[in-house]
Amino acid sequence: MKKGITISIIILVVLGLGWFLFKISPGEQPNLASDLDISNIQKLGEPRAVDANDFILGKETAKNTFISYEDFQCPACAGFDATLLQIPSQLKDTKVVFRLFPLTQIHKNSVASAYATLSAAAQGKFWEYSKVLFEKQGEWEGLADPSSKFAEYAQSTGVANLEQFKSDSSTKKYKSRLEQDLREALGLNLPGTPSIFFNGKLLKLGDIDSIKAQAEKLYK
Repeated sequence: MKKGITISIIILVVLGLGWFLFKISPGEQPNLASDLDISNIQKLGEPRAVDANDFILGKETAKNTFISYEDFQCPACAGFDATLLQIPSQLKDTKVVFRLFPLTQIHKNSVASAYATLSAAAQGKFWEYSKVLFEKQGEWEGLADPSSKFAEYAQSTGVANLEQFKSDSSTKKYKSRLEQDLREALGLNLPGTPSIFFNGKLLKLGDIDSIKAQAEKLYK
């Protein structure tokens, strides 16, 4: 009997920590990669307007906007990915926007994975590549150099020019794009990853039914 109770408690604790392990206290910023320029952070009340540089799932003309700030090395983000991909079909007239928030203080390959994804995105494979990164997170998260794995994923997701992908990733070609999202996430003082917004309002993380219930009050 005691063993059963102990196991139940452990399960509840693990489920509870699934989100809190990846929170950052409001006054604590990640120990970011040294070459990322995040100077002059401006305090923000809500996410910036969607623009042509954003990664959008669903109809770009949808009236409602769901924005998710995520880290590819975050286990909670990996667990949330299946829910995220359902949003356009589950929430009426809604598009999903994905923005990058690598937590380098606790995830050593978070920035490298962001550069790899941006390089895949440049060849039209953002959603395919991000999905594989989450699915195979356990393969690359602990590697001293994940570049070979990232190239392998690029090939498997149909990135056409593999050499270009490798070059763009290694030279950090899209650093300014990553810095844009990172500055915004820090300006919003986000509590961790994933952090999700619907029409400018921060939502509580949950399953698709929980998110739908919150979104219904904010529809345009």
